[in-house]
Amino acid sequence: MIILSYLRTITRFRKELKIQQHYINTFLNPYLEELQKKHAGTFDEEQLKKIRQYYGLFIPTILCSSYKHLYNENYTSPERKRATLFGILTPVGDDLFDIDRLDVDAINEITYHPERYQAQTFSAHVAKEIQSFMLKDVPNKKEYLAAAKNVFEIQLETIKQTDPAINDEELERITYAKGGHSVIIYHQIMENPASAAMWKVLFYVGSLMQFGNDLFDMCKDLRDGIITLPDRCADYSRLKALFMSRVKECNRLIYALPYQQHKKEEFAIAMHLVISRGVVVIDKMIGLERQLGKPLNYKNMSRKQLVCDMEKTKNVLKWLYYAYKLPRLT
Repeated sequence: MIILSYLRTITRFRKELKIQQHYINTFLNPYLEELQKKHAGTFDEEQLKKIRQYYGLFIPTILCSSYKHLYNENYTSPERKRATLFGILTPVGDDLFDIDRLDVDAINEITYHPERYQAQTFSAHVAKEIQSFMLKDVPNKKEYLAAAKNVFEIQLETIKQTDPAINDEELERITYAKGGHSVIIYHQIMENPASAAMWKVLFYVGSLMQFGNDLFDMCKDLRDGIITLPDRCADYSRLKALFMSRVKECNRLIYALPYQQHKKEEFAIAMHLVISRGVVVIDKMIGLERQLGKPLNYKNMSRKQLVCDMEKTKNVLKWLYYAYKLPRLT
């Protein structure tokens, strides 16, 4: 029964969250301080919040521990360290493209030969150090580099998201690929690489997570002139239908995996603990459409209207509700 799978997953999630929070306090936070001193720079507050609360906490807890649970394997200390460090590398990697504007050759060097790259910016120094560690420590270097290549190539294409003339089909393709390949690489730092079937599952999971991230980052993206699917949206009810149709396909792929049914249910619930956050934002925007009319005029909207506070009790309850409902959609 999915209710039992839901309760088991929430219980496991809470336990894993405590373990990862302790790891953040004992390893990640001191390491962030060390990076700032060593490379004479600072992470901005927005970035630190993302690292400590999302990429370094939520993602290793949900994604990586769930892979191991699905396979009935232990989540090892080296895997946890790599997953946590990747929680720094992910947002810092975005800065290399979006803020530092490094050219293709520079990004290529950091990705494949970080030891010989002459870093000039704080973000480049951090990315060089962590990528150097990854290339020495990952058990499956070939699969990791193949995943890194996919992330690298789709990141190059994200420059198209600064062009207002980009069409919706291209925008959708880039969004899905960026999220999909970013989640796949989190698996390739594990002890064993993803199977072909798991690769497809993770691509769908990642595409939905990226969709959700864009919903959460609307205020920042609008400010920075980055075009995303949400700010092209003229009807959030239609966007919700698109989101849910992709959820159903994601579930179909998960339940086709060759593992025990209850393990697959728990894995689906774990994935939707991340994915469902996006639906909470969509519901908020549907409410704003009722209040302000369609389509929403983002230029006239306040930061409070554009940002969804996931610490509010009503949003937490919605999140948990959707985390239960979404895995049942087929």
